[in-house]
Amino acid sequence: MPDLIPNVGAGTLFETVLLADDRAMRVGAIQSLDYNRAIVITHDRWKADAGGIPQFSFLLATAREVGTGGGDDDEVLLLRVEGTGPLALERDLLGVREEALREALSRNEDPSPSSILDINLDPFTRNRVSFTGLDCRILGTFYEEKRDGRHVLQFGHDVDNFYATSAYRVFKPFADGLRAIASYVKQDAESPEMVRIGAVRYSSTRRRATAAKQEDVTVEVNINDFIGSKTGMFGMTRMGKSNTMKTVCARIFAVSERRRASEGSPIGQLIFDPQGEYANPNTQDGTELAAIGTSHVVIYKFGAIGGQPNVRPLGFNFFDPAQIDAAKGVISAALADAASDYVRAFVHADFTGKPVEGETTSDAQQRRKRAERGRLILYGALAKADFKIPNTHTAPDGTEWPWRAWLSMRKPLADEMERQLGANHVKRANGGYVGVARESLLRVIDWLLERDQAGDLTGDAAAGLASIIGGDAWRSAQPIYTQESQGKSVSGYTKLKPLRLFHTPSSKTDYRSEIYSELVEGRIVIVDLHLGPDSVIQRLSEDLAEHLMERQTDVFTSGREAPHIQVILEEAHNLFSSDRYKDDLDVWVRMAKQASKLNLGMLYATQEVTGVDHQVLANTKNWVVAHLNNAREVRALGDYYDFRSFGDAIISHEDRGFVRLKTMSSPYIIPVHIDRYGRDLVNEARKAAGELPLPPAGA
Repeated sequence: MPDLIPNVGAGTLFETVLLADDRAMRVGAIQSLDYNRAIVITHDRWKADAGGIPQFSFLLATAREVGTGGGDDDEVLLLRVEGTGPLALERDLLGVREEALREALSRNEDPSPSSILDINLDPFTRNRVSFTGLDCRILGTFYEEKRDGRHVLQFGHDVDNFYATSAYRVFKPFADGLRAIASYVKQDAESPEMVRIGAVRYSSTRRRATAAKQEDVTVEVNINDFIGSKTGMFGMTRMGKSNTMKTVCARIFAVSERRRASEGSPIGQLIFDPQGEYANPNTQDGTELAAIGTSHVVIYKFGAIGGQPNVRPLGFNFFDPAQIDAAKGVISAALADAASDYVRAFVHADFTGKPVEGETTSDAQQRRKRAERGRLILYGALAKADFKIPNTHTAPDGTEWPWRAWLSMRKPLADEMERQLGANHVKRANGGYVGVARESLLRVIDWLLERDQAGDLTGDAAAGLASIIGGDAWRSAQPIYTQESQGKSVSGYTKLKPLRLFHTPSSKTDYRSEIYSELVEGRIVIVDLHLGPDSVIQRLSEDLAEHLMERQTDVFTSGREAPHIQVILEEAHNLFSSDRYKDDLDVWVRMAKQASKLNLGMLYATQEVTGVDHQVLANTKNWVVAHLNNAREVRALGDYYDFRSFGDAIISHEDRGFVRLKTMSSPYIIPVHIDRYGRDLVNEARKAAGELPLPPAGA
């Protein structure tokens, strides 16, 4: 009789990778099949022997004969169990069981449930009622393909043909067979670099998986999927989002160090840490990111005093002209809740004095002089707010000088000041400049204000005074110093006192430039934001993000490749909400839209899928979904890939670290228990950097 399916079975990859006896166990057959779904018939005994078949298990179905020649049916369908399915004779089987119970009730003198319901069916009947159906989604088809002279396992997202159901055998993969499925990456992925991220986990209950030694089947991901792309981490608090982020950060660091060793460009990582959980050790992890090495992880935090080699102050020198723009931004944020004219004037005033494109040399000089004079009275306001004035100032060439506030002052005014106040309050220099000593700062400012109030100067001295106090910068800062605006009392410098936490007198450069340099060098930079007023922290974060975008854009527009930098963000619903996403000037919105072309990878975490604009979600390449506790969030999640299938489980499974994972290189969602970030992972990262491993705990 001729073969109805010619050339059945082939390909050795199926047998060695998926269907070998030590990789898969037969658990049933196909009852019914179409292009999208399949009903699998199985038996209680077969399920027990396979360690159980929980919901969302992967199954394999094939019509090929193992060990025979190749042919048209040389493929394996990948199924995912999503529920129970009806069998053709199921109603008859239920009728058999019901008939047996009725007969037992009529024959047994004891009508109690234990006597009736626990009857022993004969073996034939028991076997008949032990068959069950599994409703499965067909995820796609594995098939062999020859590429570059070698056979590879290819995956298609659909079914291009199917046969009579009697031809199919169904297997449950385990051990390395399951690992091959869970860690499969698309063949078009460029230079995949596989790293372990966790183990396959189908369900909250793991008793049978543990008993069958199937609870630790490795899941590997292509870590390059996370570099330069958007990754979203969704889940309730304490469900493992931060642990996953630390794991990904450590893996990326190891990749970065290997790239550096091969003379490639390293990858910097910037973590905005609103709760201090990345910067500090905690009992949950038993270690911290900084354990990778003090020369590889740098922490910026408010109030740091330099006691640790890798902990640096998050702040700047408010009395340094080179850092005055950053200082002004923080001051503006502190004053923002006061809707006074002087506050609006201060926000728009220029304290840097940098030339503006197109202005004349004379205009540029006047701009610089007005800014210098404005800085003088702003420094005075800071001093009144108990900011410590530095003892020295560092010039661009590294030379240190006694700190002074330098400004242009006409000679007659300087002469009159020395006549009334005495010598040594100011130091004269060429070009009509005077430097006000730190000890004399308030005395000189008060004298200038008193002379203006009294109107007792004449000639060039009066003209010199008018040129100082008449500039926009001076006028906008004067109410902060005097605590008086248009004849009314205002908070003034009192509002600046909470900002002392951000003042670092020893800082020689803007911390934003320092952080960017660290990132370009491939270090992990953690910005600890859990101290300080929320409005100020928000402004500092935005300033840093703005600086990062500017520097990356400058490199990109110069025709060079921007360095790879990963940005890790918590509470992303506050940054990427739909209302905020309408503002194209918002720095976080611009980063979300432009990150990819600027080689900025983003890992963002949120408890609210609905809190993130759909455009951000649509461009998110990697998804890590932990427990969410309400149907609204799960419905929104269901609009992406096939997360809708996992909706009920995502709501009901409250296991920390249990996630559903979809990455760029993986063609389907994998249920994973993420590995706990700890000493082993730290030592792996340290090894990549050429560091010795940490000693064992307690050693």
